[in-house]
Amino acid sequence: MANKRRRSIFRQDAGRAFLRFLIGTVLLIALVALFYIFVLQAKIDIPLPGAQTPAPTETVKSEPTPQSTAEPTAVPVATAAAEPVSEPTAVPTIEPTAQPTDAPPPEPTATPIPQESMAGEMLPLMDGMPETVSESLKLGLKELNMFESAGRSVLVVRGYAYIEGADAAQSHGYLVITDAASGVTLGMYPVTVSSEDADLTFDAASGSNLEQAFFRANVDVSGMYDGIYLITMAVENNGRIEWNNFDDRMFHFYVMQGLGLLSE
Repeated sequence: MANKRRRSIFRQDAGRAFLRFLIGTVLLIALVALFYIFVLQAKIDIPLPGAQTPAPTETVKSEPTPQSTAEPTAVPVATAAAEPVSEPTAVPTIEPTAQPTDAPPPEPTATPIPQESMAGEMLPLMDGMPETVSESLKLGLKELNMFESAGRSVLVVRGYAYIEGADAAQSHGYLVITDAASGVTLGMYPVTVSSEDADLTFDAASGSNLEQAFFRANVDVSGMYDGIYLITMAVENNGRIEWNNFDDRMFHFYVMQGLGLLSE
């Protein structure tokens, strides 16, 4: 076999071609880098074919308007009204009211009792007063109260008392005051007929003019000595005298240093 000359796989200008390729690649990379830096990062607008470039707008620098030194003419200018600043409204201070307590209300104060309606001074007991109570004397209390009037303690007694079978118009009634501690009867006060207080009917009674049996008495007890007292009732009719207890209480009122108080 004839020897043939072995051909080299390398071309003679391959080195220069490779060098040109390498330089071109570096230049391409540099151009791409410059494009990225100056165009994309700096946001430089490059007009594209077919795109309409907007006309540049002219920026006008505004100069401050000189203020006039003349006094402004008072011409109303329609401006938006500012919200009025409302003055704080004075809130009245409310004083707390006193809380109700469980204390009982004070005793009612009556109108001063005129002197002419008072029972007068205590009288001695009538002669012929029976020693024991009489069941024929019918009586009852409608009011028993104590008032302070003009510096005096006034005992107010209202009720009725009549002798069974007698004419009440001919009767005279008396409040009898007894010292409850000693049992000594001190005296009596005449009562005043008060027929306007008649609000009961006595259908089973045998007396007459029984509306005259209603009475009232105002007794000043301020001058009595300190002690406890019992009230009973005596009625005189044409010389006949009867007396009886209003109820079964041991005493009705007491006096301490001129002040009269009812028993509880």
